[in-house]
Amino acid sequence: MTTSALAGRHVLVTGGSSGIGKACADRYRSEGATVFVADLHPTSSDEIQLDVADPAAWAELAERLPALDVVHLNAGIATPGRALMAEGALPLSDVTDDAYRTIFGANVDGVFFGVRAVLPKMVEHGGGQILVTASMAGLGPIPGDPVYGATKHAVVGLVRSLGPSLDPYGVCISAICPGFVATPLVPEEFRGFIREMGMPVIEPERVAEAAMQALDARANGSQWIVWGDTIAQHQQPDFGLT
Repeated sequence: MTTSALAGRHVLVTGGSSGIGKACADRYRSEGATVFVADLHPTSSDEIQLDVADPAAWAELAERLPALDVVHLNAGIATPGRALMAEGALPLSDVTDDAYRTIFGANVDGVFFGVRAVLPKMVEHGGGQILVTASMAGLGPIPGDPVYGATKHAVVGLVRSLGPSLDPYGVCISAICPGFVATPLVPEEFRGFIREMGMPVIEPERVAEAAMQALDARANGSQWIVWGDTIAQHQQPDFGLT
């Protein structure tokens, strides 16, 4: 997306206080957008406190903000109490009921409630774009945190399924699917191990670059792989249902 395309636009980024969200919010500002940052734990008075798993909070926020041109649903967590690279635990045996509900609330409910809340005003004002931060874990297995993998597969499935139905309304939804990113979700102590296994650990700014490419392409229902130096649209099977 060119600078002129974002200049003067209204953009919302959830989970925007740190990591990928902050890098994307900074990039959108540099492109001339007015950016609203929402986070469960805001770091400044300019940011909005938002629990993305709370539908009432979403409804209130959507009503309060101006019509949004771009909504980046970025907020997400790994399974509480379990690292993405965990080893040795019987799958699911150490995942408590609360941890399960917490991660699905943040990663799946947060996207569903967000899309549902912002769509009416976006459609009313002629359309817009919704970008979701998914993960490579939404396209393949992640044995270290299968619940996280399940949430990201759910998000990718939602994006794929919503894409065709949003076309007539002038709304495009797409997902970015980064691999390992240097954020608190991938603790410093695991990054060396990941690199030793031959897998890249990318900086959040690289994901922001992928976000810009996805917005520029405006390919409804698409997913964008971010892996090392590669940013590419994921090729998915065509079942003839669109």
